Amino acid sequence: MSISKFKTSYSAPYIIMTAAAVYTAIATADANAHHVTVAGPASSAGPINTETADTLPKGKFSVSVQAQTENYEELSNEALEGFAINGIEGVHNTDATYIASLATQYGVTDDFSIGVVAPYVLRYGIREGEVEHGDPHTHMLGDTRGFGDLVVSAKYRVLNRVEDDFSLAFIVGVKAPTGETEEESLGHGHNLFEAEFQPGSGSWDPHFGIAAGKNFGPFSVAGNVRYTVATEGEQDTDLGDTFAYNLGVSYRFGEGAHTHADGTFERHHALDLIVEVNGEWGERERVGDFLDPHSGGTKLFVSPGLRYSSPWGWNSFVSVGFPVYEDLNGIQNETDVRGTFGIGASF
Repeated sequence: MSISKFKTSYSAPYIIMTAAAVYTAIATADANAHHVTVAGPASSAGPINTETADTLPKGKFSVSVQAQTENYEELSNEALEGFAINGIEGVHNTDATYIASLATQYGVTDDFSIGVVAPYVLRYGIREGEVEHGDPHTHMLGDTRGFGDLVVSAKYRVLNRVEDDFSLAFIVGVKAPTGETEEESLGHGHNLFEAEFQPGSGSWDPHFGIAAGKNFGPFSVAGNVRYTVATEGEQDTDLGDTFAYNLGVSYRFGEGAHTHADGTFERHHALDLIVEVNGEWGERERVGDFLDPHSGGTKLFVSPGLRYSSPWGWNSFVSVGFPVYEDLNGIQNETDVRGTFGIGASF
């Protein structure tokens, strides 16, 4: 019934315009098959998928358009029909999902930023197997698309040690039920898609986490953990809590943006080489009193990436994630590859 879920900031304001397409799933935090965690505002330095402890300077504002991508290993029609013949119900296949997000961020103080992310979700090729009058069939249920749920978050940097370049921040927020929940399938008389396939979940889902980072000359290391509590939403569905954990290491060629001892701020060309480890765990989905056996589980990705930062305030980035470990509950699509890419500008 479900498959998987998914999931940064820098001390200079920016507009990230990530022109991209996203291949599969959407989520609020991690692994629930057809859901992919909506990313927050992208960094203008450091890792791409790992949230950093950096915040916007006081009074600075940013707007970004971002994208994420994930592609699944498809379940064939024959496999879906075989599950149906053997009485294994609730198994679905999704070919691909695309998420593009509009994000804004504001620096309330130098150590406190707030942000809002508004995603648009496209999910393609939803299929299921069924037995009718003793014969197995594959039902092509179609696609879903629409605005997803708004994610509002706040980051408070509690530690910013300049002497050893170490920072620590707490993160809290909530996903609000603003997305579309009325998408209909092609089969079964155009009934509503199940809640897991809808662009929005109809639930209020709070999240909280912590991020830390340290620089070692041209090297920087950042890590974060984030837990999302899913509550009951549309169709009496609880999509399940999620837990994300990320670690990113980057190496910078060039000076990039920096402030001199006299307070003068300058930007230069820079290229960041990035390697990240991105993990995610998702709880099983619950519909009423029914606990979906084909949902939730654990995934671990290794994600190499590149970021170019220009002296004119814009940057471009790309990250590709390859699954190195997957332990999914029941029968679900496994991930083939996922990615993030885009371009941004700083003001």
